[in-house]
Amino acid sequence: MGDGRLGISCDWQQTIQQRPQKNVPVGYLLDIKGLGKDDGSFPKSNGLFYTPFDGEPTFSDVKIEKVGAKNAVRCVGLITQLQWEGGKLDPMDFTVLISPENKPDFTGITNTELKKLVFWVCEWDSAAGKWYEKCYPLGDESGGEANMLKGRINQKGNEVMLHVGEPENVGVTDVKFCQMTFQVIPDKLNLCNIHYSHNAEAKDVYSWGYKEGGQ
Repeated sequence: MGDGRLGISCDWQQTIQQRPQKNVPVGYLLDIKGLGKDDGSFPKSNGLFYTPFDGEPTFSDVKIEKVGAKNAVRCVGLITQLQWEGGKLDPMDFTVLISPENKPDFTGITNTELKKLVFWVCEWDSAAGKWYEKCYPLGDESGGEANMLKGRINQKGNEVMLHVGEPENVGVTDVKFCQMTFQVIPDKLNLCNIHYSHNAEAKDVYSWGYKEGGQ
């Protein structure tokens, strides 16, 4: 276990129309809770998006569903960027495409408590000839909740670092998404270990967050 850094750019178009295998990760925001919202009705909707991943995921929060002959993942949004400098106190920056239906849920946020953030990234290993699970939260393995990241949305002055753009066509498709960016910081209460694979064989566990008076 150690400190690492994440600089992941994802090919969201693989989730709309699968293309020949490429060495580009594909990422999904599986769930998000908190922000002063009712957990039972937030976010409003999720959707099924194709995944090129083949096999049974190790990360139990990923549920592969069949859509015809293809595999799909139900999620809140599609990750396009995930950035983290690697320090336990460093923020994590997410860029995600969400449905326009969910834009009101993430607009005007003033409560920064993040109760649950679940994400999953897979990537093709050309040397091994297979897809593998690249990155996902292991949670607090010292006794806290598993398979999720908990913390706060960063705030600079009165500005909450969560922004949602207007619906727009992305790429060459006629599908409309809103681009959402947000920055997560530790809350002094929760720890999170992050699974990170460099390829199908080499795996690391990175630690993020700290507990006041503890680690």
